Amino acid sequence: MSPATLASNLATRAVPSAIERRDRRAARCRASVSDADVRRGRRHRPVVPITGSSDDDDDDDDDSRVARSPVTPSRRNAILSAVVALAGAASAGAPASAGEILKQLEDLLADTEAAIEADPTNESLLGQRTFFENQLERVQANSTYLDRLRPKVSSGDGGYLQRIVLTVDADLFDDEVYFWKNAMGMRVTRERKGVEGLGGGRCVVFAYGQETLTADDGGKAGVELREASSNKRNLGNGLDYVSVAVPYGIRVSRIYESGGELVYGFGYFDVRSPSGYAVRARVAARRDSAELVAVNVPDVKSAERYYVETFGMVGRAPLDENGYAPKSPPGSRLLTFGDPKETMGLLLQPLVAKVDAGTTLDVGDVYGGVVVVTNGRNGADVTPGVTSDGAGYRVTVEGYDAWEGEVGAGAKTLDAKWNAPLQV
Repeated sequence: MSPATLASNLATRAVPSAIERRDRRAARCRASVSDADVRRGRRHRPVVPITGSSDDDDDDDDDSRVARSPVTPSRRNAILSAVVALAGAASAGAPASAGEILKQLEDLLADTEAAIEADPTNESLLGQRTFFENQLERVQANSTYLDRLRPKVSSGDGGYLQRIVLTVDADLFDDEVYFWKNAMGMRVTRERKGVEGLGGGRCVVFAYGQETLTADDGGKAGVELREASSNKRNLGNGLDYVSVAVPYGIRVSRIYESGGELVYGFGYFDVRSPSGYAVRARVAARRDSAELVAVNVPDVKSAERYYVETFGMVGRAPLDENGYAPKSPPGSRLLTFGDPKETMGLLLQPLVAKVDAGTTLDVGDVYGGVVVVTNGRNGADVTPGVTSDGAGYRVTVEGYDAWEGEVGAGAKTLDAKWNAPLQV
């Protein structure tokens, strides 16, 4: 086929819409993964205690495992139930006061130690003690980090890169919620109302834990999804990808169930959300699993100067910790408030390294920029509101006190439907 004929065919070929592409991907997934509803039912089937069975009963006879009258749970099961409740409260963004999570973990560890005294050779209890010790150490380290960060943000001596904003087609909003929650492992922490320019559409914030800086296990950056008033969006060439370090693994089947797509999956995961956003995910333990957002800019030095001089962010070379993932383009700069391993960052990449020569920057209308929380910075003009970083990207500034108030109120009034388990 001649180049002219090929070009003519491409020009006249009908291009499927985003909805059609999503439906096709979902159909392929259903063809390759049998009866997802049955799998979900098994995954969320409640556990019913069995009368007369001991904790160490290893009988695998299916006939013996039938629902009987509930009984008083053993000490070990009570501890496990407490673990589930504690993890669920934290991941769902339930409000917690300073010291509350640490106190709960200390109590659980004390209960486990007491159980070990009565049964010192029980491997299950010994494993639980190790788990609680590790969790306690993690939360103590997180609390120490927040004790350093919170006074700086509240006094105006520093800032906090709190979340990124993504706009989603109305027809794909539910699919995006499913993707970030069930495939990427995040939880809805609050539903925002009356957002300027939203036009009455839905708006939710996701995070890998509590957002507030006042809770021991808080300080988790978020992804805000805003429902667009129309389905005519321009992705542009500015937003490159969002990077997350998923603590408990990637759920590939859920990616396809949401209408997303797995582009690559060796050493790291190159994923497309139902709306086409690029997400680079890896399985790793990190203080905050929301790692960074990468954007392309025509002048990296100029963009870096804006964030450094306006907000006091610190620029450095990208970490590029994952040896399997592509390296950041030469000349890229990573901007953070503090240690890049402890907080979410903004990665500035030279546009010329990501697009064809001569192509200008098109920021599009789906990436809503970053949100910086601070009470001001030494008299600098960082009053609450929306501004531009000079390259054309939106930067939203929120006062710390007002933000904490919204986070607390949003967590208390959050509808349970947003984090409900998958239904059969």
